[in-house]
Amino acid sequence: MLANYGILLVDDEPAYHAMVAALLQGLPVVVDYAADRAEALRKISTGRYDLILMDIQLGDDDGRQVAAAIRAADGGAGRRPVLAFTNIHPAEGERYFFDHGFDGWIAKPFEGRTLIATVRRWLGDAEDSGEMLAGGEQLASLLGEEGAAMMIARLHANLAEAVAAIDAGADARPIGHRMGGLSGTLGFPALSAAWLSLQDDRATWPTVRALTMEAIARSGTGPAVQDPGLHPNPS
Repeated sequence: MLANYGILLVDDEPAYHAMVAALLQGLPVVVDYAADRAEALRKISTGRYDLILMDIQLGDDDGRQVAAAIRAADGGAGRRPVLAFTNIHPAEGERYFFDHGFDGWIAKPFEGRTLIATVRRWLGDAEDSGEMLAGGEQLASLLGEEGAAMMIARLHANLAEAVAAIDAGADARPIGHRMGGLSGTLGFPALSAAWLSLQDDRATWPTVRALTMEAIARSGTGPAVQDPGLHPNPS
């Protein structure tokens, strides 16, 4: 039975902070956040965390180096599991993250039930919750109608800011990385694939922009928002 566990999410994208907390709200865990190396190490030194989720691309910081610093701070005693929490999908798969000092990998985009099951497993509760982990769940089933609407509204706000930033000349690659992960996690695969394509080809921006603006325009205010041409994936 899970009880009184602390989780530290180290990620520089605020939307993931709200998303992870919402998805794990049915578990008796407390989720805390850090946006960079300095904040993560400060919180590790003063707080009690039983599981750490670590993004790799942390602005100017490298999550692999932050994970190594946490290992050094632990001093080998009471080693806390650190899971890579990232859009990076290396050819070696999970072995890559093992070789860089991580205990596992949660790939972005992720399904809500995958995050829940992984957290339960690492915190010592491997039993499935039939209601919580049943297949075919929609976002609203995990978060409730109001919670799903809030997450999607937040996504739309982030997408609008991303469009404005790229239109103003910002580097599309890191923005595509972030928005692709968020869109996929919330169950919008076409948007996710479009934004992730910017990491390899800036020339796709007109298409990505058009898809994004269409999705926002068609969204309405509730969780029934549609990815252009596709229904949200079950999460």
